[in-house]
Amino acid sequence: MVSRHESADGTIKWLFDVGAGDVIETVFIPEADRGTLCISSQAGCAVGCRFCSTGHQGFSRNLTTGEIISQLWFAEHFLRQHLGKDERVISNVVMMGMGEPLQNYSQLLPALKVMLDDHGYGLSRRRVTVSTSGVVPMIDRLAKDCPVALAVSLHAPQDAARQPGSAQQKIPYR
Repeated sequence: MVSRHESADGTIKWLFDVGAGDVIETVFIPEADRGTLCISSQAGCAVGCRFCSTGHQGFSRNLTTGEIISQLWFAEHFLRQHLGKDERVISNVVMMGMGEPLQNYSQLLPALKVMLDDHGYGLSRRRVTVSTSGVVPMIDRLAKDCPVALAVSLHAPQDAARQPGSAQQKIPYR
């Protein structure tokens, strides 16, 4: 862990060193009825969405399955000790930290299966969400391989406008 920042509402953001000068973020968001952990899947991101600061730093590498799962493991153990709890603190996981999860599918899929497995973390499929910028072929594949919840973040309604380097304002909206 490089740093930990805690806000007044209980949100905690960790910055982890994953080697070779790369860092990733993991964020815990507490709410009255759940605790959500936002997990990174890549160091940086190659998509380059204009609204996302991660995309501006560029892409370094995909995280391994172990690096993805270790964020959940670390956060759960830290939170239980920090909050003085014996029972599970993290009830929901969202793959929406740094990176585009569906561009790291070979490492994401086994991590999701560990999160869902009763001998792993034992989360419900309804409590694990993959957030994507809209990698359509991989969305179809995920639906077949591991049907978890899906969130799609689109910053433009047309495919052409979502391409890196596009002049979004020049494309007419219909």
